[in-house]
Amino acid sequence: MRSIIVAALVSTTGLALADAPPPVPVPVPQKAPPNYGCPGAEYQQFKFWLGKWRVTTTKDGRFAGDSQIELLAAGCIIFENWNGASGGSGHSFNVYDQADGKWHQTWIDATGDQVHYIGGWVNGKMELRADDVSTPQKQKVVLTMTFEPRADGTVRQSGTQSTDGGKTFQPSFDLIYTKKK
Repeated sequence: MRSIIVAALVSTTGLALADAPPPVPVPVPQKAPPNYGCPGAEYQQFKFWLGKWRVTTTKDGRFAGDSQIELLAAGCIIFENWNGASGGSGHSFNVYDQADGKWHQTWIDATGDQVHYIGGWVNGKMELRADDVSTPQKQKVVLTMTFEPRADGTVRQSGTQSTDGGKTFQPSFDLIYTKKK
């Protein structure tokens, strides 16, 4: 008799369970990776450069090219797409590296040349430097580049170069970025 009662209980319990909805899984909270979306103040320092720009020379206002600067990878990469007036083009990837506390820019142009700048936010400007860049003539050059946001909404980008290991520098370019409307 006991086996009949146990069999009946198992049978009816099985039917009740078969008709019941499956249990809802309890979500396990996922911990976001460190700095997901790069929310820290340091990651915001270069965002003044974002936008679509018409670029001219500082000296005479001559058209130098167009540049589009946008955010990639959840706001962690500032990507530049440059098209020069003379037909040259290139791209830069700009990232803040929390490991060394510095900004890094890797510039690659349409000839395949690349330059790696390192620097940071100093006195209201982004100042970058590339040491010992080798030219196609195998000459070692030190380059600097400065981005300065201006009160009128433009950005001044200027550069210098040194062929004596950084003892003296000569201007190499001076540009004004004006946002397109």
